[in-house]
Amino acid sequence: MSNWPLISSYFSKESFEYEKKTIFNGSGLYSGHKLMVSKPDDYQTLPHLFDRYTLFNLNNTYSLISNICPHRQALLLEGSGNTKNISCKLHCWTFKNSGELKGTPHFKEKQDKDLENLNLYEWEGLLFKDKAPIIDLKAAGVDHLVNFENYHFGGIETEHYQFNWKTFVEIYLENYHVFSMHPGLKKFVSPSDLEWHFGENYSIQKVGIGKDLNNAGTEKYKKWQKAVLSENDSNQLRYGAIWMYIYPNIMVEWYPNILVVSTIYPTSETNCVNHVEFYYPNELYDKNKEYFEHQKDAYMETAVEDNEACLLLESGRRALYLSGEEKYGPVDSFLEAGVQHFYDWYQNKINS
Repeated sequence: MSNWPLISSYFSKESFEYEKKTIFNGSGLYSGHKLMVSKPDDYQTLPHLFDRYTLFNLNNTYSLISNICPHRQALLLEGSGNTKNISCKLHCWTFKNSGELKGTPHFKEKQDKDLENLNLYEWEGLLFKDKAPIIDLKAAGVDHLVNFENYHFGGIETEHYQFNWKTFVEIYLENYHVFSMHPGLKKFVSPSDLEWHFGENYSIQKVGIGKDLNNAGTEKYKKWQKAVLSENDSNQLRYGAIWMYIYPNIMVEWYPNILVVSTIYPTSETNCVNHVEFYYPNELYDKNKEYFEHQKDAYMETAVEDNEACLLLESGRRALYLSGEEKYGPVDSFLEAGVQHFYDWYQNKINS
């Protein structure tokens, strides 16, 4: 098997630190979607950045503003809202929402301590620090589906996992396990009806819709599939899901009438966190909120099953790691093609 990481890379602190340096630093840090802050002076603190920064809409331009007071390093804002000014609760230092320092009570000397303000780069409404990805959605045949126009931000779900981040990526980028691990998903989509599209720094899986949406594999998927049938002509649906993975850690997903953005972050060599953002079309959400509740229930059910799949991989590899063995199996050239493509990219980054 070519370009597969060493077993030790899933458990070694040294590998974890090296991956952060070579894989994540300078990769175009995802900061959030502009729909999170749809109106001027809207803000959203960013849990995937540990609330270190706040995303602000500054007259329909978008910036990351430091969320740490430069006086005594207190956290400034929590959650989301709308404000022209930022005030520290601890000592009442006050800033404009662009980061400019306005007031420092009881200090006689003027202080030069503006909040850091970082410009962002946009791709399809997604905002990035340093650089945005280059992806031709039209060439991939998904530009009409991966389109956030007339959508709104529906909220964030955060999942903490006890396995290496690469293990999550592997499960995400292969359809092989869907047949055995996902009783609901495998009826909603047709796992072998799979179209791949590869770019230099990304892959896209287009998965066909299930053959009979009246036949569900679980109760949660039964409700979701019934909702899909109520709002869509199943004969007009070509796909049940589109899963785009932008290396190293960003997922953009399409389901009928729903878009999802999620990001996976390593927090240690054997832990990672996934932040999942949901986006809904305005008109349908106003008409049928249950549609989106059923989708989220089905989505989170699949996430639980993926966690189980990842833990199976992690447990087996840990046994090999502890016994000092390197064991690898074959990769299916179709169902697991995305995994090989990712690891080819990964090794190029690691070795560059």
